[in-house]
Amino acid sequence: MEPARRDAVFAATLAQHPGAFLGAIGPTGMLVPSPAELAALGHPPIEGPPSMLGLVIGDDHRAMVDAWMRVVPEGVANCLVRPVAAPDLQVRVHFIDMTHRFGVFVGILTGLEDHATGTVLSHDQVRPRLVTMHKDQTSVITEVGPEVSLLLGWSPAELVGRRTLELVHPDDHDRAIAGWIDMLSAPPGSARRVRLRHLHRDGHPVWFEITNHNHLADPDHPRVVAEMLDISDEMAAQEAVRAAEQLMRRLTETLPLAILQIDRDRRVTYLNDRAARWMNTQAGDVLGDAVFDAIVPADRPAAEDAIADVLDSGNDADLEYGHRPAGRGVRRVRAILRALTGDDGAVTGAIVCLTDVTEEVRLREELRHRATFDPLTGCHNRAATMAELQDAVESPGTAVIFLDLNGFKQVNDRYGHATGDRLLTHVASRLRLAAPAGGVVGRLGGDEFVVICRDLPAPQQAERIGADLLAALSGSGVDVAGEILVPQASVGVAWSPHAGSGADDLMARADAAMYEAKKTRTALVLSGS
Repeated sequence: MEPARRDAVFAATLAQHPGAFLGAIGPTGMLVPSPAELAALGHPPIEGPPSMLGLVIGDDHRAMVDAWMRVVPEGVANCLVRPVAAPDLQVRVHFIDMTHRFGVFVGILTGLEDHATGTVLSHDQVRPRLVTMHKDQTSVITEVGPEVSLLLGWSPAELVGRRTLELVHPDDHDRAIAGWIDMLSAPPGSARRVRLRHLHRDGHPVWFEITNHNHLADPDHPRVVAEMLDISDEMAAQEAVRAAEQLMRRLTETLPLAILQIDRDRRVTYLNDRAARWMNTQAGDVLGDAVFDAIVPADRPAAEDAIADVLDSGNDADLEYGHRPAGRGVRRVRAILRALTGDDGAVTGAIVCLTDVTEEVRLREELRHRATFDPLTGCHNRAATMAELQDAVESPGTAVIFLDLNGFKQVNDRYGHATGDRLLTHVASRLRLAAPAGGVVGRLGGDEFVVICRDLPAPQQAERIGADLLAALSGSGVDVAGEILVPQASVGVAWSPHAGSGADDLMARADAAMYEAKKTRTALVLSGS
């Protein structure tokens, strides 16, 4: 585009946006001081960032670079962007080649007229990261770039003549001196790097990575050139990571858990003291036979599969296993395994949390036992018996053998309830011994017992079991003061050939058959189907 047309575009843009911000741009795309003629136009200047890119969010950098690449051959270009200080606001950047008039390219920001300069072009948002400082052999500042004002709050004039140690945080003085001596002792022309905190004018520390270039042997201009790179964000991130790691370690030492972290190769990268004691391992060890040998053999395959699955597929796992620590009995351990992944989603390792749940398991088993078994006889209680029957009738060939002791009330009346309890316990023991494998012996209450049998092909087999139970009772008794009490019972048997029979109906049939046996003084009655 011809210079006259560029002048026209420039004038029209400023006329349409009298509050537009102007910035002078050199041929490399970096912002430069505004020429006097451009500054005399009276528009608010763009200052602070090294380039126009510092004004906009990262997602819009590409659009701005593309516009800059167009302005060089075409003379004029523009694009829509969002400022870093107000990312919800959309503004337009114009690039115009005004080298024929001002000797620079001009960047124009429009759409900011209703917003304060300090809000949209905040120095906090666009401050530079690098400042160059010249020092003599005694570390006295002889020259410093203007960027120092934005980084440390001091003007260059205020710093010239001061020793840099005055700006360094007191806690870093020793490191600063050691770094300076190291640089002086190095061959001329070499450089040394050190990380130090400098104090901002308002007192807060600013981290810099300082590269001191030793040019003291230069006969024309002896000096040390320090390139000071602001690394505050990096150090803040490192401090956040360090604080998070410390918090994690303190938490893992406080929690009543054994916690360890492993990598993809099963190598322990971290573990707390409890885990080290439990597993007899340490950081750097690989989870191998030494660890798995302490797991009871029956549970070892499940533990090995869980670790393999979480590391290979990233699937979380929870399991319980028996652990036999050296010199102690078997303990029950709950293991919680959670996969760790990288940014790409690939599994990088796992966290393993172990809890001794021996007492919890004991209490759980005790509660389950109480909920399932009669406390006096050890037989299934009524609720558990009916649940077993409900499950059994889902298959064909289920039998219920119902037993009621004869004359049990007289035993209680004559010998007392303690003797009656002994007799009930004896009956339960004999029934369990005589019941076929897989049979369930239940006590419905008082002196009523039930035996549930599955997969019997015919009612005759059920009747045979009833007879065997009666024979087992009559073959032994309870000694009461030299008198042997031999239990007698009436037995009713009910059998169902079909799957899905009603549990209550089958129980009622066996109960009715038992009462028929008691009424007719017959030892055993088989109910009709």
